This record gives sequence, C-alpha cells and structure tokens, in this order.
Amino acid sequence: MTADTGAPLPNATVGVIGSTEPRGTATDAEGRFMLDDLSPGSTELQIRYVGYATATRTVQVQAGETTRLTVELNPKIVEVSALEVNGVTRTPRASMPGTASEVTAAKLEQIAPIGAQEALSYVPGVQGAADDGMAQTRMSVGIRGLQPRRTQRVLVLEDGMPIQPAPYVFSPLYYNPPIERIEEVEVIKGSAAVRHGPQTMAGVINYVTRRPQRHAPGGSISITPGTNGYVSAFGEIGGFGSASLRPQVQVLFKRGDGFRENNDFRQFNGTAKLQYRIDDDRSLYLKTNVDYERLNATYTGVTPHTLRTNPDFNPKDDDFYRIFRTSLGAIYGRRHGDALQSTTKLYANVFDRPWWRENDVFVRAADYEENGVDATPVPPSTPGPLVRVGISDVSEGTEIRGGYFGNERTFYVGGVEHSYDLQHRLFGRTADLEVGGRVHWERFEDNRKIGDEVGVREGVFFRGSPDDPTIVGQSDVYETQALALYAQEDTEWGPLHLSPGFRIEIFEQERIDRLSDNQYRDNVSVVPLPGLGFNLDLGQHRLGGGFGDGQFNLFGGVHRGYTPPSSATFQIVGFGSPTSTEEDEDGFDLRAEKSWNSELGLRSRTDAGGIEATGFFLYVEDLVGGRTRFQKNLGVVQSYGLEVQGTLNAGALAGPLPTLDVSYTLLRTKVVEGIVTPALSTAPTVDISGNELPGAPRHTAAVGVSKTLSPLNLTLRADLRYQGGFYTDLENLESTTNRGERGPVPSHAVVDVSAVYTVSDALEVQFAAKNVTDNVFVGSRLHSNPRDQSASGSTGILPGPRRQINLSLRYDF
Repeated sequence: MTADTGAPLPNATVGVIGSTEPRGTATDAEGRFMLDDLSPGSTELQIRYVGYATATRTVQVQAGETTRLTVELNPKIVEVSALEVNGVTRTPRASMPGTASEVTAAKLEQIAPIGAQEALSYVPGVQGAADDGMAQTRMSVGIRGLQPRRTQRVLVLEDGMPIQPAPYVFSPLYYNPPIERIEEVEVIKGSAAVRHGPQTMAGVINYVTRRPQRHAPGGSISITPGTNGYVSAFGEIGGFGSASLRPQVQVLFKRGDGFRENNDFRQFNGTAKLQYRIDDDRSLYLKTNVDYERLNATYTGVTPHTLRTNPDFNPKDDDFYRIFRTSLGAIYGRRHGDALQSTTKLYANVFDRPWWRENDVFVRAADYEENGVDATPVPPSTPGPLVRVGISDVSEGTEIRGGYFGNERTFYVGGVEHSYDLQHRLFGRTADLEVGGRVHWERFEDNRKIGDEVGVREGVFFRGSPDDPTIVGQSDVYETQALALYAQEDTEWGPLHLSPGFRIEIFEQERIDRLSDNQYRDNVSVVPLPGLGFNLDLGQHRLGGGFGDGQFNLFGGVHRGYTPPSSATFQIVGFGSPTSTEEDEDGFDLRAEKSWNSELGLRSRTDAGGIEATGFFLYVEDLVGGRTRFQKNLGVVQSYGLEVQGTLNAGALAGPLPTLDVSYTLLRTKVVEGIVTPALSTAPTVDISGNELPGAPRHTAAVGVSKTLSPLNLTLRADLRYQGGFYTDLENLESTTNRGERGPVPSHAVVDVSAVYTVSDALEVQFAAKNVTDNVFVGSRLHSNPRDQSASGSTGILPGPRRQINLSLRYDF
C-alpha cells in the first residue's frame, strides 16, 4: 500500500533477494501477494512499483506457518529525484545529506494557508516580503538572506518542472500555483540543490501536487467563504479509468476583494492529469493546466500618514493585471532492470501577462481630505503629511499626457530532461548514480506602451511625426538556449553516506531591441558547479524523560550556487534605464552570480518528535543587488546563521499535552566589498562594505501548538509567526520620510488560529482566522528606491495582510 494514502498498489513486483533461482510474484488488485515454498529462516524481499521508492523487508519464515507482512511504499519523488525529505517531518530515513524541509499535507490542512507564501513562512531559512495581498500570485521569498524580491534567486518547481516565467533570462515569480492544488511543499537548501537549476544559489522550492490514485469513481468538493469577499470553490474527480489508467480533473474558482481598496481578484484554474501504468516496468504521467487571473494589482503603496490613518487606502481602480497561462508536463519512467531506471521529463508553457498601471502624484493630506479630486499635486519635497494617489484622482493630474502605461509581456518556455538512476557497487559498497541532462529554451517578448487616457488599455511605442518619431516605449525580445549536464553519486561507507555531485550550465542569451534598428546582442556563459554532501549515522541513544531511543545523524555539505546573468532582469527590475543601449548599461557585461554554500547540522528523531539544527554560511560573488540602479556586479557578500526546526509530540509523553512545532532562523548578512551611488549625498559613490543585505531579517520564527481531540473528531491549532525588522536598501538607511520610500521595515508578529472538525468520513468542516488581532504592519517597501523620490518611481509602504476569517467545508464522494 502507499504510505501517504494507504491505497493498495496492484501489480507491484515482489522478489526474493539472494535466491539461486528467480523467485517472485506480483500483487493483486487489492495489493495482496503470496509466496509459497519458501525455505525456513531469514528471507529478504524487495518490493518495487513504478513511481514509488523500492522497499526491502526481512521476514522470518517458520516451517508450516504463514507469515503476514504489511509493506508501505513511499512515493518516489521523481519530480525532484535527489530529494528524500526526512528531517523532522518525514520518517522513512534520516540519511539526507544536507538540509531539506517540507510542509506536509497534514500541516497544510491544519494551517489552511491563503497562499503558498504563507505556507513557506513555516520553513526555517525562508524570509518573505509581503506586498501581493490576498492572491499571493506574485510571491516574494528569499532563502538564507538573499533578496526576496519576486523570488528571483530561488528555483521554483511544480512536480519537478520549472514554473517561473523564464527561469534563465527573467526569473521573477509572476505566477504561483493556487494553494488548493498543492499537496505538500518541499524546500532544498543543501548540497542536493546542485542537481537542479538554473536558479540554485539560494535553494529550490518544489510544489508537489496530488497524483491520480482513486480506484473507483469519486472525488471531493471544497467550498471556502470568508471575510473580505473571499470565496474559494475547488473540486476534483477521478477514478473513472482502470487499474492502469487513472485520470483526474481539478477545477478551481477563487475571488476576493483583497485587504485594500481596489485590490480585488478573480481566478479560474483547471487541471487534467493522467497516470498511466503501461506495464510492470513503465509508467507515464501527464498533466495540463490552464490558469486565468484578473487582478486590480498595483505598485502604489501608502505614505506614513496614510498607514496611520487609513491603511486600506488605494485609489487605483484602473490598475489592471491579467494572467493567462497554459502548461503541459509529462514524466515517463522506465525500469530497465533491477539496477537501472530512467526518467524523462517534458515541459512547456506559455504565459501572457499584460499589466496596465497609472502613474502617481503626491498631494497634501489636508488638501485631499478636504477637496478630494480637486486637490493640487505637489512636489515630492513638500513637507508635512502627504498622500500618494493616481494622476486621475486629482483634477490637474488628468492633463498629464502619457501617465498610463502597460507592460505587456509574453513568455514561451520548453524543455526536455532525461536521467538514469543506476544502483551499483563502488569499491565493494552500495552506491546509486544519477546522471542526466536538460535542454531548455525560452523566449520573452517585452513590450512597454504609453497610453493617453487612464483606463483605456491601448498605447503606443512612438510619438511625433513619422519622419521624426520619438521613442516613448520599449520593445525587446529575449531568447535563451541552455544545456545542463549533471551527475550525482550516493554511496554508503558504513555509517557514512557521501553524495558528491556536479552540474555544468551552458547558457546563451540573446536580445533584440526592436525599436532601435533591431539591435542584436548575445552572450554565452559556461559555469561548472560542484557539490559534496554527507550524512553520518551516529546511531541510537537512550534519552531520558520518556523520549525513549533517539536516532542521531550529523550532516553537512558544500556546493557551488549559481544565478544566470540576465540582461532582461537588469533592464526591467530597476537596475538601469529601460531604453539604454550602452554596452555597459544593458546587462550583457554582467557576470553570473555565484556562491559557495556550506552547512553543518544535526538531526534527531524519537517517538516523541524530532529536531534539526543547521548552521550555514554563504559566500556570494558578483552579486547584483535589488533596486539600487548600479550598472555593475556588486562584489562579495556573506550570509550566515542558524536554522532550527523541531516537533514535540508531547501527547506521547502525557496524553493531554499538545503537539508543539517550532521553526527559528538566526540570520546575519554582510557586504564584504561593495560600492554604490549614495541616495542622500552628492558624492559619486559610497562604500557599503560591512552593511547588511536588504530584505534579510535577523530573527524569524514560527511557533505552533496543536491538539487532536479524538473523541470529538476535532483538531485545534494556534500559531504565532514573527519576522524581525530589516533594511530595504544597501546603504542601510535608518531614516524615513513623509513619502515612505526609504527606511527599515519594522518587526511584526501575527497570530493565527484554526479548527478542523470531522463530521463523518465524507464531511469535514474547518475554521481558520489569520492575523486574529488585525495587526497593521509594514509588509515591505519592495518596489521603492531611496534615490527616486517621485510618487511613481517608488511605491512607498506596502501594508501586510490584514485579518482574514474563513470557514471551509470539504465533502468527499
């Protein structure tokens, strides 16, 4: 049966290891098997099923007696082949070399997150910047101190396939799968990340979705209404195929008004899946998804005055963001023999994302409160309380020509990856070698148009006469061709598990500026990326206090991290002039960001829970910073700290006690070498050596207490999530202004509670309240630049998520 669902696995292969003659059988439709005429004594069985990790069991056969055995197979993470998450959240093995964490299906059900970014806040080492409101489509998280802006230094996968718009040339995450489709979340931060790419300097996030598993027609429906106009309706149906052919269909409708005015969204998401067991040795998994989203999404933040008096304020009813994304993925697994398996992945997606926004102006707070749209725009240097509004929200602003603009971007991505997994002997030791390669292609069409009328989503690239036009827009095409080759060996030397790995990235980027005589530029990068991980089994040790025996493992590793040098990111995400054609200002001279990532940790597990503590150190070369608008690689930075994650099932010690989940990160960052243009002085440059990185809180923690009251079929949970303060610029400016575009983000804490009541085997009711105290806090200044005081150039303060209360009903049929 499966370890995750308990479902039987028909036609699984059962073999006798070490027999002089081939002995074996296959499970029946109910997952049962029988082996006759076995010799008395110790017999070793091997159970295999395509898509699941092979299990080995030793049984004692007694003459004339029937020995009963139950075997649970764990799904093999073919989506992220090198990942065997065990730490404190999974029990099969504790032999993972390096750090990996997961948010399990059970935990996701308890915490009932609004989106994936909330779920990731329970993973140590992950820090986030709040700005996307309720939808959490444009997630912003970083790992181990690296810039969280749009998750651009993290590789994000769904079932092992990339979902970022263009992973090489434009990695900011402008699409995120809805949390309703996600079964669990995996995060790799250690040496196992060297197997993946390209964005692996910080780590890898993999969303695991449910595979078709039903053996009879059925499904489920979940309805979740809530405050702030929130409604989520999710349904899935499957089981109408056969034992070998299992389809599944999922449909989602989701909407909400958001946490601010004019911040509503609508989402339609549909997924079709097919799990096809071709024969005993081959399987095929197909998945296609269509996502449509319409959001009133804005970059307009608030000023300090507005945050104090009306944090929900957002006048931008004409800012419009639309997503249309369609994707296709396929995973083909084949067993070539007892020792050799292969996996082939094919992925493709098209992502269209027009975003029209209105420019902003400042007005005096008193003038706007008294006169509304008749308020007069004022310069950014105006003293006293200010309010940031759109140009159409004041009478004189409507005369500003070109104050409405659209970034119309379309992405095309495709790739094929093929790998082999070979179990063999190395110097007399058991070893597992994985070798493979990936061919990847992407195209990014970036068009910026200027409109004359707010709300009319049509624009132009040129102004003036046809004989002497003036370029006011932008039209670039980026293409990428990449080849990645990798190899990773897992070998055991007694209690020591070693995992050396190597990846080489060969990456070409091309850019055509279609408004400047089709100017063409290209660049090729070749980057070798080695890694080594280890896990030392320290054995079991008796613990006091009722904990019983504890299994201890020491682990660690070092690997080379990598972020491709992206001309598109350089041009778009605030590094230079978008119309620049100078060779030193278009990003093609950027060197790839590279890092040495090292860690050392200890994990332990007992019947009462487990704990994992990891010290880490990142040495990053040629970092390209956030919205700081310098045209060269920054230099060298360091990030180091301690991560702790633990679970204490106190009920195993004393029945009435609850379960305690703790996640904590201590983080320090430092610029070793760096020079930037100062924001507050006329000096040409300022040395920022010794400063902290932006978006890197020193302390992050999540503490959860839960208790299942079995007689009542009720599970209760309460969580406290804390994020410390952090700087928002490389100069570490402490002072803020009446505009809100600079200064640190203060620390904040929120309290969440939830309750799950199982009415029957088919019906479940859940209550969840987020930010119970309705704490108003600064989520980020994510799109601000202290060098740009204009209302449109810097967004100011983006408030964090407010109180949200949901009631969910789930019915299985």
